[in-house]
Amino acid sequence: MVWLLEDSPTEAQAARAALAPVCDVVMFSDGATLVEALGFQKAPDVLVLDRETPGLTGLEVCAFVRGNAATALLPVLLLTSHQRPEDVVEGLGVGANDYVFKPFRSSELAARVLGLAQWGWQQRETTAALDTTRRTLSDEQARRTLAESALAEVRAAELRAWKSDQRFRLAARATQDAIWEWNPQTDTLEWSSGDPDLLGRLDDPRVARQDWWREHIHPDDLAAVRQGFMDSLAGTGDLWRCGYRFHDARGVWRDVEEHAVIVRDSEGEVQQVVGALRDVSARKRLEAEARQRGDFERQLIGIVSHDLRTPLSSVLLAASLLLNRDTLNEEQRKRVNRIRASTERAVRMIRDLLDFTQVRHGGLVLHPRDADLHALVEATIEEAQTQAPGRAILHTQAGDGAGTWDADRLAQVVGNLLGNALTYGDKAAPIQVHSRGEPDSVVLEVHNTGTPIPADLLPRLFEPLERGTSHQENRADRSIGLGLFIVRQVVRAHGGHVGVTSTQDTGTTFTVRLPRRPPAAPPATRP
Repeated sequence: MVWLLEDSPTEAQAARAALAPVCDVVMFSDGATLVEALGFQKAPDVLVLDRETPGLTGLEVCAFVRGNAATALLPVLLLTSHQRPEDVVEGLGVGANDYVFKPFRSSELAARVLGLAQWGWQQRETTAALDTTRRTLSDEQARRTLAESALAEVRAAELRAWKSDQRFRLAARATQDAIWEWNPQTDTLEWSSGDPDLLGRLDDPRVARQDWWREHIHPDDLAAVRQGFMDSLAGTGDLWRCGYRFHDARGVWRDVEEHAVIVRDSEGEVQQVVGALRDVSARKRLEAEARQRGDFERQLIGIVSHDLRTPLSSVLLAASLLLNRDTLNEEQRKRVNRIRASTERAVRMIRDLLDFTQVRHGGLVLHPRDADLHALVEATIEEAQTQAPGRAILHTQAGDGAGTWDADRLAQVVGNLLGNALTYGDKAAPIQVHSRGEPDSVVLEVHNTGTPIPADLLPRLFEPLERGTSHQENRADRSIGLGLFIVRQVVRAHGGHVGVTSTQDTGTTFTVRLPRRPPAAPPATRP
């Protein structure tokens, strides 16, 4: 039995599909409900927790499980899209047994869950066997066993301590970081480094801190580094971080970052400080180059889009004027309609590129005003049907559709979902659109039949440059793969959620849920 904590319906569906062939899966969308269930239901064999969930996060659930004697040995696997080493360390630090990164391979997730389940069974069998042994031993045997066990634990602790120290020394040699320890009693630093170019050869790894700082920290940075370090020692925190220019063994100034852990006694006095010095010169250089490329990208897209919009607008106007003439024969009218459709598609591509660039470099800006979802959907459907006159689009509505949104952006969401349904849905079947009002939110559903979206594509469908595949897709109608990405960014900017289900039997349904009022400070929507 596996309990799965995942708030995203799409990702929950993917995880459940991966695990269902090998185990029973119970779904939870929030951590509080899962923790409550642990109190009165039989614990599962494995917990699979999404690292970031609304309310009680997967990390917090893991910490609770480890702090409860009844569930302390329960195997825990974290699902996460965060792949930074410090994020992994944080997860393992709260007690997770294993990690799987999103997007995951189904076989890998199933294998890791089965491995943890087997480990958990072995732990429980061992514990049960020990309990049985303790109950059957005589008092003398129990005392002797306890004494031998205590001695074994002491020896095991000594061995773990030796291995830990050995592991630290090997890690210090393997890493390119410089590791140091500060002794507050003598005000000296003890260094070790795996990068000979950073520190050079240290005949004596112990040096006076003030002398070391004056020799290696840039004069313009020294005062700020010293003040920051002393302020951290005088405070109550346990971390110190800073960045500065460092004079390496070859006489070159490098950009470095320093992170340290401050160890205090029960009265808050500093007993030990251990830190790491990392050369970030290459990263800083790459970041600067990335900023330059980003600036160039924004300028280029801005120039291209501006220069293209004017002639495209002229082409659209000319095509519209020609279509109003009665002198065109049927063949001429078809060609002019093709010109207008191609030009409108080019305008949409430019708009998507501009939105994509805006999201990547600062997020979408909303201009909320009072609007009615039902009327907005109806107007967007009418516009879509002018571009696909032979297709049937059925709209049903229920409840109050009033709210405060960026109406233009919301129309873009509806238009993109309709465009997706028109492109990939069954041409002979109607597209069904349903809008409804609920007490605190509104819901939009766009449904079409036809070839379902492949299961392995669903978890990344809303990523940029991703797009469904279909043998029915007309190459001329293809977009650049940004429509659904922009849908998600607009919905998120309004504080809402968008998801999709797609099967052969039920068809494909995109569901958008929006609060009636956007957040007070709309979140930045980055890819």
